[in-house]
Order: sequence, then C-alpha cells, then structure tokens
Amino acid sequence: MKVYTPYCFIRAISVLCLLWAIGPHRAQAQGQQGSGTPYSAYGFGTLINSPQVEQAMMGGTGVALSDPFALNLANPASYPALALTDLQTSVAIRFLRFDSDDRTAKGNRMDLLGLALAIPFGQGRWGMALGITPLSDVGYRITDQGQVSEGAVTYEYSGNGGLNRGFIGLGRTLWQSNDTLGKGTKVSFGANFNYLFGSIEEARKAYYPRGTGYYNTNVVSELHVYDPMVGIGLQWTSDLLSKARMQQRRDARRKHLAAVDQRKEQEWLDQGKDPGKRKTVNMPKAEAEAWRFRFGFTADLPTNLRADYDLTATNFVYTNAGAEATVDTAHIVGGSVGEVHLPLQAGIGFTVFNSRWTMTAEYRVRDWSQLRVNVEGYDQRSTLRTSSTTALGFSFRPAGDGNGSFGERIIYRAGLRYTDDYLVVAGAPLSEFGMSLGFSLPVMMNTTRSRINFGTELGERGTGTGGSVRERFAAVFIGISITPDLREQWFKKRRIE
Repeated sequence: MKVYTPYCFIRAISVLCLLWAIGPHRAQAQGQQGSGTPYSAYGFGTLINSPQVEQAMMGGTGVALSDPFALNLANPASYPALALTDLQTSVAIRFLRFDSDDRTAKGNRMDLLGLALAIPFGQGRWGMALGITPLSDVGYRITDQGQVSEGAVTYEYSGNGGLNRGFIGLGRTLWQSNDTLGKGTKVSFGANFNYLFGSIEEARKAYYPRGTGYYNTNVVSELHVYDPMVGIGLQWTSDLLSKARMQQRRDARRKHLAAVDQRKEQEWLDQGKDPGKRKTVNMPKAEAEAWRFRFGFTADLPTNLRADYDLTATNFVYTNAGAEATVDTAHIVGGSVGEVHLPLQAGIGFTVFNSRWTMTAEYRVRDWSQLRVNVEGYDQRSTLRTSSTTALGFSFRPAGDGNGSFGERIIYRAGLRYTDDYLVVAGAPLSEFGMSLGFSLPVMMNTTRSRINFGTELGERGTGTGGSVRERFAAVFIGISITPDLREQWFKKRRIE
C-alpha cells in the first residue's frame, strides 16, 4: 500500500488558510487609513497589476513565462513546468504623491499581495496551485470646501475595501516532444477556478456651520460582490535557434575576430611597436546555447457575479462632548440584491529565452465599458472604458541552469509597462506608465532554489491639469519563494509492508 507523508504540506496549508482568512481584512484595514490614491474612489478601485514580485519587476508580464522553481500566477498553463513544490508570498510598500492645479498631497501604504502554493505531480505532466490574491484596492479620504449663504461647508469622502480572489488551478501538458536536453515542442493548458469576493465601502459627509439650521449629513454605502469565475491559459514552447546553429554562429564570429586580431597584429608590427604591449581582440568565452520561444494566451471568461447593496443616509449633530448624535434617518436601502456582469479579459504574450536570458512582451485587454451593475439603488457614477496594458520584461541569471557562485545565481530583472486605464475621470481618460527593477537573491545553500525577491517600480498616472490629479508613485516589493531542499521530497511516496 502506498501512502503520502506530506507533513510540510500540512504546515503550508495551515499557514495558507490563516492568511486566507486575514488577507481581505488586512486590505480593508489599510484602506481605512485613507492613504491610497484618490482614483480608487472610481469603479472597483485601483486594479492590482501583478500580485507577484517576480512579475512586477518584469513590467507585470507573465502570460508567456514559466519557471521550474517559482509559481507563475499569470497563466495556469505554466503550472506543469514546476519541478518542485513552491510556497510564496509578498508585500508591497507604496509611496504616493498627488499634484493638481492648486494642491499637493502625499500618502503611503503597505499591502499583503496574497499567498500561493503550487504542487507538481504526475511525473511532470500536471501542476496544481491554490491561494488568495487581491484584484483591486480601495482606500482614500478626500476633503473639499463649499459655500452656503450662512458660511463654509466641508465635504468629506472616504472609502475602503476592494476585491479579492481565492483560487485553485490545474495545468496539464497536452503534448510534448522534448528530449533530455530540453529541445523540442511542448504544449500545455491550464485553468483557474476562482472565487471572487470583496466589498467596497463608501462614506460621504457634509459638515455645515453650527447655528445655521442645517443638519450635518452622512451617507454610508456598501457593495458586496461574490461568485465563482473561470480563467484559462495556453502555452506553446518550441525551438527558435538550435545549439548547433548557435555554435556555427559562434565559430564564425571567432573566425572573424581571429582575422581582425591577425590584421591588427601585423599593423602593430609594421609600425615597429613592442609586440608585448599590444592588446589582443577579446574572443567570446561563453558556450553556445540554443534559443527557444514560448507563446502564451490567457482569458478570464465573462461571468455574472452576485451582489448585494446597502445604503443608509442620516442627519446628525455634534453633542457638547464632540460626539456625533443621529437626529433621524433620511433614507435606507437594505439588502438590495442583483448581479454584476464582468466582461472578458484576454492576454497574449511572446517570450524568447535561453538558460541565462529571458525577454518577453505581452498585451492584455478588457472592455470595461461592458461592465454592468444591475443592483437596485446602486449608482455607478464612474465612466469606464476599454483597458489595455502593453508590457516588456527582461531577466538575466549569470549561472544559467547551473549552480555557480552566490553572485552568479542572482536573477536580475527589469520591465516597462504602459496602461490605458479603465477609468475616465472628469471626462479625461487616464493612462499609466511604470518602469521596474529588481533581483531575486538565492538562499545561500546550493541545494535549494528558494529565493528572496526585492524590487522597485516608479511611475505616474494622470496629467495633473484641467482639474485632474497627477499621481506619482514609488513601490517597494519584498517577497519570498520557498522550495524544498533538492534532497528532500515533500510528497515522497513510502511503501508500508
């Protein structure tokens, strides 16, 4: 009889369940600080570009990427490429600066970007992943001034919350002709079975001058969204330039450089110079490597999500002790039930890579103008449009697939992205640009591929003219990806006689 001894797996699942429970509440608690972007007051808030440090440092790319030692959440078709169990989590620390025609403000916040666990099985033909990640974030507090005949009125707008997704995904290799050297073609398919949930809480207050006969007003609303949704992905990997072809190019390059060196040597001698002082032409030293390519496709299928909505409008005054005392309730919407139609999202990507270098480009699009919130009493004040992101990513690992020294095992990453945002604010569509840099530090031992990931992203959104706000941001990402020691099998099969 064969049984499993997944002690480490049980511990990992325990941690996952704990963070699953506290993750959404952590996001909401940060939102209450009001230190997020004012643009999160629109739509479903600020969309999370990437919940993983490795992807965020490569411009948010991931559709056409896979890694045998780190989970890629952007495409479930990458799950079968995993060689080892992987547990990962990360946080983002964001520093924000807002500029408009006449105002400047700052904010900062720290957010947990989720937790995920991935498990390969079926002799490399299957991969499974599960976890929780944020999809959007709401966290703002805005004040404004108005006038009535009796004096100034202060308006305060605040919001917190956001959307999250819990998921379990499977990926399978559909067809493979790879040999032991990694050559050939591989086609894999995967699907994520997601449960999207979350709430968006908003409060609008008006404070009138005392003694004017006006009551202060407070309108509090909360929209809850929850239901399953499905995402699918496909990856096709094959040869671009074989090792033999690259070796021919390398040999031709060396032959050309040798001829150049010989010519320069003769010119040096003809000028009567000391042969010992001449610098020879540098020859390529690295071994020739094959180049491969990977095409990726992803889609989050359109779906109708259940939703409910509550709203309470009250009038209040301040007591002598400074506390708010409700005078009456002006309006209530309680337990209004409906649905939210979420449109299709699609992405394509293309990657060229060898054991050291990875270069990838991708394009993602979703027509948010097709979003429909059919809930009685809910007013979708935001104007939405088609959102698209174009991104480029690069990575370099000096040691390639080998171990090498500590410095040679560091993975260096960089990326660029440009996004046509889904929001239209004050009649002006938003756009966002970001550039990122980072690196993945290996754990000191050569017998594990665990990594500690660091990076930063700089960018801006909006223009800051015509009454709009220009948001400049700097984000610091810290994450960890834990794999077992290469000598240890977390899911080792044992035979009991």
